[in-house]
Amino acid sequence: MFLEPSEIFFIPILALSSKVLYYVLLNTLQYSLVGNKNFNNYFYREDIMALTISESGGGNYEQVPVGTHNATCYMLVDVGTHDETFEGETKKRHSIFIYWELNDSKMSDGRPFSIMKQYTLSLNEKSALYKDLCAWRKKRFTDEELKGFDLTSVLGVTCDIEVGLTSGGKAKVTSVYSPDGGAKKVTTVNEQIAFDIDEYVEGKKEMNSAWVDLPSWVQTKIDDSFEVKARDKKSMDDHLSKADTQAEGDFKSLEALSDDKEEMFPPKSELTEDDLPF
Repeated sequence: MFLEPSEIFFIPILALSSKVLYYVLLNTLQYSLVGNKNFNNYFYREDIMALTISESGGGNYEQVPVGTHNATCYMLVDVGTHDETFEGETKKRHSIFIYWELNDSKMSDGRPFSIMKQYTLSLNEKSALYKDLCAWRKKRFTDEELKGFDLTSVLGVTCDIEVGLTSGGKAKVTSVYSPDGGAKKVTTVNEQIAFDIDEYVEGKKEMNSAWVDLPSWVQTKIDDSFEVKARDKKSMDDHLSKADTQAEGDFKSLEALSDDKEEMFPPKSELTEDDLPF
């Protein structure tokens, strides 16, 4: 059976319609996967690191006691950059969460209480992180340290913290300083974790595994960061670019097919019975 020349005319139109439909379906897939959560993490998951973090809002949530506590840092979470508004002014803020477990106070199930504080990731001398680290270390930073201080060095290091209450009645860390006798390096009950968002964006396996075990609200905070959104946009742009290249190639092939229609499908007037396949 042969196609009429008039039928060949519709092949490029059909190809163009298929291309449009392809983009609609691809963008729908992008929204459902990237718009909600970073789905690539699950392809890299290996061993799960055990964390014993209590999330506020849970039915069994126990409030950290107000007062002075001896504590040990066990986790650092770089949550990336976000827009934050204070007193009507919106600025980009790169934040890190520092978690401590209390050495002198336990929950009803025997695990140590844990508490965290959010800091701007900066060693500017006016920043809260700079002030707390100086008090914790009992010394100021040298010029060399300010060029690049390894924050993971505080993991497993003891300190004293003051716990107060927010206006909403929740526990918060109000100050951090060196304990009597100086800070010591100790073993923690919780797994010691340092979550680096740059390595997470690069797809490092250990960071993807660590992400899986973070509290859900921290996962959301990370995946809402400018760093992760930029990574996901670049990944989707790359997919769309490849798809566009493939679609253009298919379209050109169909155009070539249309141009060669006279050679591929000779007019019926030129056909003989011997030319018919059946």
